Amino acid sequence: MNSISILGCGWLGLEAAKFFIEKGIYVKGSTTSKEKIAPLKKEGIKPYLIELNEENINNFSSNSKDYFKDFFETDICLINIPPPREDKQFYKTQMEFIATHLLENQNATKKVIFISSTSIYKDYNAKLNKKVIESDVQKLEEANRKDIFEAEHVFVEASQVDLQVCTLRAGGLMGGKRVAGKYFAGKKDLNTGNIPVNFIHRKDLINIISVIFEKMNKKTLFIEENGNKYEVFNVVCPIHPIRQKVYQKNAIDYNFKSPTFLNDEQTLDYKIINSEKLQKKLGYEFIYPNPLYFPIES
Repeated sequence: MNSISILGCGWLGLEAAKFFIEKGIYVKGSTTSKEKIAPLKKEGIKPYLIELNEENINNFSSNSKDYFKDFFETDICLINIPPPREDKQFYKTQMEFIATHLLENQNATKKVIFISSTSIYKDYNAKLNKKVIESDVQKLEEANRKDIFEAEHVFVEASQVDLQVCTLRAGGLMGGKRVAGKYFAGKKDLNTGNIPVNFIHRKDLINIISVIFEKMNKKTLFIEENGNKYEVFNVVCPIHPIRQKVYQKNAIDYNFKSPTFLNDEQTLDYKIINSEKLQKKLGYEFIYPNPLYFPIES
């Protein structure tokens, strides 16, 4: 039976776990909360309590190593840990700890899917006003977020040793109860109305993870002849409506007060995250290509 270990069974990871279980794949899932162990088990997930904080990493014992070792003995590992809000430098430390374990444990998987973020690209005030592609960030000084770049680079370096890594730079994640316009309900005179959105629906992201899972298992993602063991994709809807249209449609669909926007000519800069590489290389067709028509979910 194929297996996957999901490091971080939260809003995205739990739904991904359910998806894989429905496909008959054995799932190991981690949480940082003791209270979530039983719910994970109820879903058919083999649960692990893993919290990669500074204290646990510094005091890593032989007992912890065996527990950690079992979690990573799987076909593929999905790493779904968002960057810390406070100590951003620690994100790199977490990824180094994981990568080192995967490389040193002979029985651990050598196949990794790493969920990153399009926040790595320069922000709106960088006067981009263009489409951005994966190769636009190859050096630290080209990145908007140092912590995200350094975390990704840990796996770039690990792929030059023995890991196969696919990094997914996800756009603004929507789906479930996450509705973009709700965060701006009733707001007045917003000046961001003409900025295009870079969203991705959770179901598409999980489906893309599944496509990559299958390709990595079948050894069709990387071309062994050229020695490449690292790939990165932007995971964003191919259609980018402006915020005003999305937020106002959200208000109608979900019955909340619509925000209002200034009618002045757009003055803020923008960026459009290009996902053509993903579509071409994986042959992927989005379930929900347009954020204007994300489905209403309970």
